[in-house]
Amino acid sequence: MAILSDNQINAHIDKLLNFVDSLPMGDNGKAYIRAKIIVDFLDTWQFDDEANGFTFEEYIANPSNPRFTDVQTTYGIRNTTQIERWTEGFKTALKKSRGMALEKQLKELDKLHPALKAARLSKSLAAITRAELFEKHGIQSIKDPEWNNQLKEILGAEITFSKEQADLLTKAPDPIQEQKNDEEIFIVEELENRLAIEAVDYKRKIDNLWETHKFDPTYFDSFISGTLLNEFSKSIYERIRPLNNQEINRYLSLSLQQFKTHTPPKRHKAFLLNYHNTYWYPNVMEYKENEYDSKYATHVWKHYTNHFHLFKEAIQKVYDDFKAGLTGTSETSKPTIAEDNLRIFLKDLEYNYPLENAPISAYHQWKYNLSYLKKEVLSNLIHLEQTARKPYISSVRFQLEELLTHSQITKDELETLYLKYETTEEQLLRNRSYTNALHIAINDEPPNFKDTFEEGYNPDTENIQFTFYNYHYGEIIREAIKFLNEQAFEYGFGTKEETPQPPIKKPSQYLNFETVFYLIKLSSKVYYFKMSLKLPLSCNFFS
Repeated sequence: MAILSDNQINAHIDKLLNFVDSLPMGDNGKAYIRAKIIVDFLDTWQFDDEANGFTFEEYIANPSNPRFTDVQTTYGIRNTTQIERWTEGFKTALKKSRGMALEKQLKELDKLHPALKAARLSKSLAAITRAELFEKHGIQSIKDPEWNNQLKEILGAEITFSKEQADLLTKAPDPIQEQKNDEEIFIVEELENRLAIEAVDYKRKIDNLWETHKFDPTYFDSFISGTLLNEFSKSIYERIRPLNNQEINRYLSLSLQQFKTHTPPKRHKAFLLNYHNTYWYPNVMEYKENEYDSKYATHVWKHYTNHFHLFKEAIQKVYDDFKAGLTGTSETSKPTIAEDNLRIFLKDLEYNYPLENAPISAYHQWKYNLSYLKKEVLSNLIHLEQTARKPYISSVRFQLEELLTHSQITKDELETLYLKYETTEEQLLRNRSYTNALHIAINDEPPNFKDTFEEGYNPDTENIQFTFYNYHYGEIIREAIKFLNEQAFEYGFGTKEETPQPPIKKPSQYLNFETVFYLIKLSSKVYYFKMSLKLPLSCNFFS
């Protein structure tokens, strides 16, 4: 790996621009790609792959991770490692765009009669074959033979399928046929998707909050056999509730068949890919199996394998009950409200002053808890009847507003501290300094009593920690209430303007909590000082 000279970079840009000229696309598309190449290489801050101790993929997956401090960049692309990463991304983007174009074309062809569709596909396949022949004779019209081979396989399969469809339509005695849903329901794949999402969420929780959350090897055993199984059972009833008996029978029969074809041994590799795609979503990253991720995903899959029979038994029971006339059009059980994440969110917001942990830890924990609370609220609102949604929102909002009474610090007070220590909140969260006193205070544990007498102790430490903690304490609650109000508005009740405003400081003739606490600590220090000098307690320094 090496740093490149300006001449080397310009030569590489020229090669890329020549390559773009040969692409089979319109002038507008080529102009866009040329501009992007020039900007990326010469006029954009780029991640320095050689100077940083972590990869670009790790960083973009979670930029706010405290582990990623002091990220090194270069203005424009300056070394070979950056070029390799950029080129891989460029190739991936081209493949994706080609795939999208093909998908769009096939959807348009789906509107035609299968026989006409097969004819059109055959013509496209013949054009590709001729292009390969021309290339052998020096006509470079298509540059990617690998893509051509893949395309031939796709078109060949589509032609075969279209001809079979045309044959069936020809032999069909009744021209009026029920249209099938283009997006067929695959219940086992939905189950695997939900498991992949949980696996990614749990891994990020362990990675990002490693100080407070340790990996539990039994977590997925209890999650799959408990929470996931309950969600699965409820989703079946929700799915069949609006269907007639014919569609219920079709759905349950297909689901049972999938449990025979989508067994864990057959789906292991598919789950590894599913986990990879879920982890990097919405970014598209090429799947390259690595030992660490595969080992973790396989650990999750083993627990799923152990409990796979429970899900099969659950769908079988619903099917048997339906056949016996116990379900279907009969009244279903009243849905229960999930409150696990609400309890966690409220518990971590129990007013905690004096502080017990670093304020920055509380900040990240609150953000993490809020994301899970939002998911839980959305899920509850989907399953609740319309008449039950407003009382549910009101109940959650009331509990949050009770905690909001502890919020006392205004944004101006926090900004004053940032100004005093010549920093900003963005610098604090994204590029922590190990020399700035405010950064140190917010990332450190609260000082104990003896620490306040140590040489070099910043007397402003407790004020910094309290101000940051209390302001964001109120902000996270207001953000949660704002989310609830938005949901109430979406479901037709309430307004978005109901979110409580941040506190406004007013002069008061009474001592506030911080002042009283400060005087108590000050008197304790005087007492400690007298005892260390063996002075009589009646000695008054303030007279």
